[in-house]
Amino acid sequence: MIDQKNELTPNERAWLRFLRDISNDRDPMPTLRRVQLLRRVCAPRRT
Repeated sequence: MIDQKNELTPNERAWLRFLRDISNDRDPMPTLRRVQLLRRVCAPRRT
């Protein structure tokens, strides 16, 4: 029996695909710098 709490939503799958696309299908470790850069890229722009 599959635990539905652990299943990925379509949006989570899309985010994983996005991360794979921007990392050229590599599996880089999430460093502080990478997390900060990704947050900056994904943050809404202030006008």
